[in-house]
Amino acid sequence: MEYLGYIVVFYIGFYFYRLAENHNKNKWLFGSLGILFFITSVVLYLLFSRFLNSKEYNIYNLASIGIEAFFAGLILSIILFQIISFVWTRKKKIESNLIDKIGKQ
Repeated sequence: MEYLGYIVVFYIGFYFYRLAENHNKNKWLFGSLGILFFITSVVLYLLFSRFLNSKEYNIYNLASIGIEAFFAGLILSIILFQIISFVWTRKKKIESNLIDKIGKQ
């Protein structure tokens, strides 16, 4: 299970890297940002489940919380990826429309 996490972290960084590369942004910054966001999401979910839930936990619940935290980080990373992609794509379309209007006055 540990290696699966490393593979997912690698792919998250890779996809954020490629997104930044496609939109001419700083590739390494956004690749690292994607990895950092994933890890932060996992840690925040673990802290939330530890301190804000009043349940008693045994060893089986800890394993399920770890799996839930992994998927929460994955889902939040996908959402962040989609938001950044949407914003950058929209900005690119607006800039190309303005360039087309320059010579038509």
